[in-house]
Amino acid sequence: MTGQGDNDLKNWIKDLTGQTPKNIALYHQAFSHSSASVKKSGTTISNERLEFLGDAILGAIVADYLFSIFPYKDEGFLTQLRSKIVNGQNLRELAIKFGFDVFLKATLNRDEKTKSSAFGDAFEAFIGALYLDLGYQRTRKFVITRVIKLHVDLDTLVNTNDDYKSQLQIYCQRNKAVLEYKVLSEVKVGNNKLYTIQVHINQVPYVTFESHSKRLAEQKAAQLTLEQLQVANG
Repeated sequence: MTGQGDNDLKNWIKDLTGQTPKNIALYHQAFSHSSASVKKSGTTISNERLEFLGDAILGAIVADYLFSIFPYKDEGFLTQLRSKIVNGQNLRELAIKFGFDVFLKATLNRDEKTKSSAFGDAFEAFIGALYLDLGYQRTRKFVITRVIKLHVDLDTLVNTNDDYKSQLQIYCQRNKAVLEYKVLSEVKVGNNKLYTIQVHINQVPYVTFESHSKRLAEQKAAQLTLEQLQVANG
C-alpha cells in the first residue's frame, strides 16, 4: 500500500523530471544518506551504491552532450568543462535548489549538511535511481533539458577560472605567505572516507570544509578563504 510519503515523493519527482516514477523504493534509497543508514538482512542500506552508479551515468550524459555541442574543442577543454558541471559544489547547489532537503534522510544538522557532501551525493544517487527506474534515455532527457539547459550557464563556466587552490597559492606567493591544507580528520563513513580540511596561512587557521573528496574539500576551503580575504581586504 502506498503511503502519503510515497505520494509526496512521487509528485515531487514528476514535477521535477516531467516523468512518473515506477519504483519509488529506489528514490527512498537515493535519499538515505550514509549517516542515517540502516541494516536490512545484514546489509547496510544507504544511497552509496546509487551514488556510485549515478556519478557514472551523469558523467556519461554530460560528456556526450558537451561532445556534441562543442565539435571543435579538444579533450582537455571538454574534461575541464564536464568537471565544472558535475563537481560536488555545483551538484549540492542544484540539489538544494530542487528541494532535496525535504526528502533527504541524514543524521546531520543544517550546518553539517551545508558543509558536507550529503546533497551532492544525493543528487548523484537520484540520477542512479532515475536510470534504474526509467532508463538511460529518460534520464538523459532530464539532465539535459531540466538541469543543464535551465540551471547551468555554460558561457560563464567556460570563461570562469574555478581552480581556487591555484588562485589562493598565487595570492600567498604575492604576499610572501605560507599556505597549508591541514587534514583535521579522516573518518570512514560507510564505504567512503569523510575528509575535514582546514586552510592555514602563516599558521593562522582560516576556513574548514569537509567532503568525501579530499580534492573537493581543499578546493572549497580555498574558495571560501579567498572570499574571506577579499572581505577583510575591502
